Amino acid sequence: MGLSAAHAEKDVDVENGDLEGEKERVLRSVKSAKIPNQALLSGLAYCVSSCSMILINKCVLSSYDFNAGISLMLYQNFVSVIIVSGLSAWGVISTEPLTFRLMKVWFPVNVLFVGMLITSMFSLKYINVAMVTVLKNVTNVITAVGEMYLFQKHHDNRVWAALFLMIISAISGGITDLSFHAIGYTWQVINCFLTASYSVSFQFSCVVVI
Repeated sequence: MGLSAAHAEKDVDVENGDLEGEKERVLRSVKSAKIPNQALLSGLAYCVSSCSMILINKCVLSSYDFNAGISLMLYQNFVSVIIVSGLSAWGVISTEPLTFRLMKVWFPVNVLFVGMLITSMFSLKYINVAMVTVLKNVTNVITAVGEMYLFQKHHDNRVWAALFLMIISAISGGITDLSFHAIGYTWQVINCFLTASYSVSFQFSCVVVI
């Protein structure tokens, strides 16, 4: 009786172990399963969120005469931190553990990111959304030049032709802008340099962390 009970208990343990192992294998397979067209979906999600943020900020800062742009920026970042922390806690996304080395590497990048957001807020208050979008193309040119000098990255003629057209579009848009505002354009030029610096420093920090 004792032997059969021991065998039965062992069988149950083995069965439970198999079930737990099967569950782990299923969970791993679900996590490792790739969503079809993941890059396309990520790009569309970025476009939707970026455009929505610009339009909402323009509406709040101009239509409602809201003067606390920095407070709005802090609120949006706070909501972003809450969302990312929640998704990380639920296991939907993975985040790096917060260490002193990680904070030291990413601190300059975050300073540039905050500066980019603040200057974007100030420029949106004086410039219409269409002109902000056109002028942001200058950022791509500055980023390409920064990559060329810092990372020795060479771009072919097609890339430079596209960047040249972006510069022409920005100049043409600025010349024909009937609602030209010097303060708004100044903030937008600063925003272009900060955005390009953020993009380049982000790449550099990724290399350092890896």
